[in-house]
Amino acid sequence: MTIEGLREAKRADHLFIDLYTSLIPEDELFALQSLIGRVIKPLRRSDLEGRGAQRILELAERSSVALLTVGDPFVATTHIALKIEAVKRGVKVKYVPSASILSVVPGLTGLSSYKFGRSATVVFPEKGPNNAAYDAVRDNSSRGLHTLLYLDLDVESGKAMTINEALRILLEVEAQRREGVIRDDRLAVGIARACWDSEVVKASKLSKLINYDFGPPPHVLVFPGDLHFVELEALKTLAGMEELP
Repeated sequence: MTIEGLREAKRADHLFIDLYTSLIPEDELFALQSLIGRVIKPLRRSDLEGRGAQRILELAERSSVALLTVGDPFVATTHIALKIEAVKRGVKVKYVPSASILSVVPGLTGLSSYKFGRSATVVFPEKGPNNAAYDAVRDNSSRGLHTLLYLDLDVESGKAMTINEALRILLEVEAQRREGVIRDDRLAVGIARACWDSEVVKASKLSKLINYDFGPPPHVLVFPGDLHFVELEALKTLAGMEELP
């Protein structure tokens, strides 16, 4: 949390934290409450969509409301929708930016932020096919660009996709599509618990990465595109890449 974010959290009449779009360790939540000196009310999906969102907006019409998120709030479309509706209602909205996974991943891996193309999410199979994630990797790769893939999360049911699960899902899509996008010899980078004390960053061939123990979520996955020699050196040094695929 930035100093400005801490200041706004202390000023707010009502203080909430979004626990739907990402994960936060319970001890970190306690530490955050201690830092702010206030109890923070956790919000789930139903609190930030539909009637739940309306209640938050109605509260904001008559008092000051602070909504904390993990990472940067406007990476998730949920918060954009809230901001749009708040502005339509005449509610003043102050945006306090913070670090996003979009900016953290280049720092952890050494991959150039300028060379990332369209991102996508690998969803649980029961939600539908993963053609969007597959297409993002394919299209970005054709242009030499890196692809950041978010991994599905369902906090309320206690489900968070791992890198290993995501790779297996993408291999199943490859078996159906047969376009040679997701291959055993393809380089991939797995990032687990980014910026936590227990973070893991590992680059390897997909065939090795799929069995690598990354520990508990949250996880994200990167498929690098064309690599500059500095990026290659970074993956060796920062992500333990043993050899080129």
